[in-house]
Amino acid sequence: MYYFTGTMQEGMLLIPRDDEAVLWVRRSYERAEDESLFPLIRPMGSYRDAVGSYKNLPDTIYLETYFVPLAMFQRFQKYFPFKNVKPLDMIIAKLRSLKSNYELEKIKRAGEVHRRVLEERVPEILEEGMSEAELATRLFSVMVEEGHQAYPAFQCLIPKWP
Repeated sequence: MYYFTGTMQEGMLLIPRDDEAVLWVRRSYERAEDESLFPLIRPMGSYRDAVGSYKNLPDTIYLETYFVPLAMFQRFQKYFPFKNVKPLDMIIAKLRSLKSNYELEKIKRAGEVHRRVLEERVPEILEEGMSEAELATRLFSVMVEEGHQAYPAFQCLIPKWP
């Protein structure tokens, strides 16, 4: 959602086939409006608030199946009663793989920050005998000073059970 909207607020991005996309925000609507240039942002207390804005819901939805937790999916389906779910993951991955000039400049800037942190800042904080946990804590502080959003992004890959 952040890639398309520029905000990490709790919510959902709905892109109807024949209408405008809407960013529905659950917690901090005002912050989403401050952070995002997305043209249509609406507040919601629950999915019930959002579903009332849509007529003729489709039988099939396309969803980022890799990232949506099961509990969120089930709550969504309770209010948006669709019959079929198709994955949107590969389409989004392909879209994100093509970089604009803006994105390329941001990547270069991030690379420069990483170089500076590794070559200049790490030697300042690294001490003989320090634990990995202490280094990680100090390094995280340096990263935040350098502009990191302090929002860790992890992907958990769970192997298939036999």
